[in-house]
Amino acid sequence: MLGLGQTPINPYMNFDYNLSGVVDKSLVRVANNSLIAHADELWVFGEVSDGVLAEVYLAKRRKIPVKYFRRLHDGAFDEIPENEVVLEDVSSWLWEYMLAGKDIARWHPRLRFYKEYPLVYPAYSKRNFYLQMHISQYCLEHHVVPLNPFLLFRYFIGDSVPRETIYEGNNNLVRLADEVWVFDEVSNGVLAEVMHKKEQGGEVKYFRHYSDKAPITYRRVSTDKVEFEVPRLGDEDLEQYRSQL
Repeated sequence: MLGLGQTPINPYMNFDYNLSGVVDKSLVRVANNSLIAHADELWVFGEVSDGVLAEVYLAKRRKIPVKYFRRLHDGAFDEIPENEVVLEDVSSWLWEYMLAGKDIARWHPRLRFYKEYPLVYPAYSKRNFYLQMHISQYCLEHHVVPLNPFLLFRYFIGDSVPRETIYEGNNNLVRLADEVWVFDEVSNGVLAEVMHKKEQGGEVKYFRHYSDKAPITYRRVSTDKVEFEVPRLGDEDLEQYRSQL
């Protein structure tokens, strides 16, 4: 998708399969539903499972275009029409009922979550990469959906795509998010994300962790309490940009 100029918000990458059980599953379900509500399109890869059925239903209810793809033998994907979709453990009558525009919420527990959470872009330095799960946990427990770049792009997806493409994807996430939440020290990259959001007129909030014991917890701080990453040899001192926060 990145190669086609699209920015994928992949739930299995963003939430690492229910965030490995560190948050209540209902929070992840509401977060997933919220992501669909903000998507431009829903792309379905492979068979339609019970969970995918719910996602297609939510997209169609919001008039969000849905596209279907099957995997070819060489690992590539080919777009297919809706009538060629293969169902995986889904009753055909329920699929047809959904396609006819009927309400299927009574038969699907995931569709009983009617609330939505705002989207947040968690900005943090690659030096704090190891905190990625704690940051997503904190966001979900405070009822916002993290568009976590280090989880979504798996640290640049193993360098399988150019880094410039990843940077553009990050910028798209910043634009999509309702707010940017900065965690711990501000690096060059984080500062660029902050300034990008502020150019949009969006809100930026700052947080610092105050315990190194799991689960790591955070506290919101004012801009005068924000710390900049200690520059490495040859890097500029970011303190001069404090007024930009």
